[in-house]
Amino acid sequence: MSHSKPSSAQSLWAWYLRSLKEKPVVTKALTSATMSLLSNLVAQKLLERRRTLDLPRLAKFSLFGLISSPITHIWYEVCDRLFRPRAKSPTAVYERLLLDQLLYAPFINIVFYTFMSIMNGRPGDAPSTIRSQLWPTLTASWKVWPLAQLINFSFVPAHLRVLFGNFIGFLWGMYLALISQKKIK
Repeated sequence: MSHSKPSSAQSLWAWYLRSLKEKPVVTKALTSATMSLLSNLVAQKLLERRRTLDLPRLAKFSLFGLISSPITHIWYEVCDRLFRPRAKSPTAVYERLLLDQLLYAPFINIVFYTFMSIMNGRPGDAPSTIRSQLWPTLTASWKVWPLAQLINFSFVPAHLRVLFGNFIGFLWGMYLALISQKKIK
């Protein structure tokens, strides 16, 4: 009988799951910050083809990931409590999806635009940025996030939902960078 040693990926996954169990909010926050940093790094280097990195932008997006992840964690816990008795029923999944897209999506995008205005040293710009950007951001996000969240709420274990969202967010960030790059040209 052969006993194979776990691969590095298996060991990393086991470590991640242990960290998630021991310190869920910290683990999710650090993961989200890392994914946000990597998403912005890839966007700058591969999609925007920047020769030099915009380090302040990397820091802002990473910090937003650090801050937004605990908010998302709490949101998912609240939704889990609201829908616990029938969490996996199709009706509950769709109700949760509607709640997520009509309440949480606007909220977290308002938090994002407010945060970025503050980080850019122009907190007074937040209201006008929100007025001009929130609706276009939401309508664009509704082309991706409802399906992603349908999968998330239907199939992803509760403790991995923020991580799943981080992966979708990474890809969403690439998409937004590509679209914004086309608008510039």
